Amino acid sequence: MDQQKLRLTWCQMRVASLLLGLPIFVALAGCSKPEDLNKARAGVESALEAWKKAQDPKSLAGQDIEINEPDWQSGHRLLDYTVKSSASQPQQGPRVVVVLNMKSKAGKTVTTEVAYEVIFAGKTKIGRDAFHVASP
Repeated sequence: MDQQKLRLTWCQMRVASLLLGLPIFVALAGCSKPEDLNKARAGVESALEAWKKAQDPKSLAGQDIEINEPDWQSGHRLLDYTVKSSASQPQQGPRVVVVLNMKSKAGKTVTTEVAYEVIFAGKTKIGRDAFHVASP
């Protein structure tokens, strides 16, 4: 009978530790700050609107936005864009996928899908993912 009481006590302790530990685990799991997808999308859209208006990328400094966009820097003109998706990425900032309709310096119309990675570090920093493969 003593063994049965001991076994019951051990089981009760195990259940109690699981019940007490679960809320702590859930609280710790919630400590990581979720990416603000709306803020990332808004930052990308603000930058693209400036490009569409033929403004300089440096004009975004007043909005605390910094962007590295090679087509903009090379002189392509943005005609229009469509935000395709925005998603969180583990261990990185949000990712915003956009379809760009541009006109090259030579006057050729170009449509391409790109992905921007957004980091919030004082400023909203937007960089184009050079390895993005357009989805069908």
